[in-house]
Amino acid sequence: MSEQARADEPEPAGQTGTDGPELTDQPSPAVVRRRRWLLPTAGLSAVLLLIVTVAVAAPWRESSPRPVAEPTPVLPSTAAPAPTASPTAAPSLPPSPSPVPAAVATASSAARPTTRPAAARSSGPTRRPSVKPTPTPACTPAGVVDVVDIFTYGVVTVAARTDGKSNNQLCSGERIRVFWATYARTADGGSKLYRSQVRYLDRSQPRWTMTLVLPEECGDSWYVVRGTASIPQTLKPGVVPFGRNKVHWDTPDSC
Repeated sequence: MSEQARADEPEPAGQTGTDGPELTDQPSPAVVRRRRWLLPTAGLSAVLLLIVTVAVAAPWRESSPRPVAEPTPVLPSTAAPAPTASPTAAPSLPPSPSPVPAAVATASSAARPTTRPAAARSSGPTRRPSVKPTPTPACTPAGVVDVVDIFTYGVVTVAARTDGKSNNQLCSGERIRVFWATYARTADGGSKLYRSQVRYLDRSQPRWTMTLVLPEECGDSWYVVRGTASIPQTLKPGVVPFGRNKVHWDTPDSC
């Protein structure tokens, strides 16, 4: 603030040397003139600043290009394409109690059904696999005798093989000689013939149930034999007769 303005301002009442009447708070004529000059100047400055700002901003707006909107890139869709409607409708099938497979339910009606050629029919007679007959077991001329029921209280049952299934069958037209013999003990430790019986087995009578007659003395023995062996009248001590032709037997016991 200039010195003239400071000189124009009134001094406080306490600093004056005179005791006069109290001054009112009113500006001096110089201050009023100064304010009148400053107000138009400030308004003019604001108008000039606004004009300059508009003048500078207008060419920049005209010269600067407008931003071009960039197109939004379209990303490829990863979802499965929606099924397109078929031009022709598939014929409706009658309901079936069994579930329809998914492949058949979603198949397109445009696909043509494939037809399989019919199997060629043979005009000739149907060939059946030949069945080989079961070979008949070979027969044995001498035959085989089996013990069906073992010795029980003097009773024994034997039979020839004629069932047609097992081996060593009795040949047709043949017969097998079978016999039993019992022996009693002698004083020297040997044996002598007590009783015997012979019979022949064939296809008409292949089975024989025999009853052996035994002596009542201690040390008896008995034998059931097949084949053509002779029946000895006496046996030496320790001798077991008939070899492999025996089918069932019992040697003397010690008394």
